[in-house]
Amino acid sequence: MARKKYFPVDEKAPPPLRATAVRRVRFEEVDTMQVVWHGRYPSYFEDARTAFGDKHGLSYATFIRHRVMAPIAKMHIDYAAPLRLDDNLEIEAMLHWNEAMRLDFSYRIRNGTGKICATGYTVQLLTEIDGTVVFIPPPWMKEFREKWRLGEFAG
Repeated sequence: MARKKYFPVDEKAPPPLRATAVRRVRFEEVDTMQVVWHGRYPSYFEDARTAFGDKHGLSYATFIRHRVMAPIAKMHIDYAAPLRLDDNLEIEAMLHWNEAMRLDFSYRIRNGTGKICATGYTVQLLTEIDGTVVFIPPPWMKEFREKWRLGEFAG
């Protein structure tokens, strides 16, 4: 499966930041045919976003500390091959640059042999606790974006 381009590429923007989560398909995630139920894939995406936050300092705790939420406004998944009980999987999350105050993540899920089983994306908006959309980056987000633009994050 060729890598889908879910977001436009801006040649002037910094490259996407990446993080990977590694895990194993558990019994609770499969149907009676021992295939991962399609509704489990959003939680795999979240596993990768959590690994991303831990690696790049953009964890759920960071958002909570700054009293900002990042609800998912859009999600898309392309299924390519089934994942099965006890498969090892690797979920890669890539955050793509966007001048707007939103988080554009794309994902790639591979099984233990390296075969791409699914790809997808999420778009998260930044909001205040009361749900008001954030249009101007708060200082901590400005700092994160500046470090990214300057290439201070590894991958």
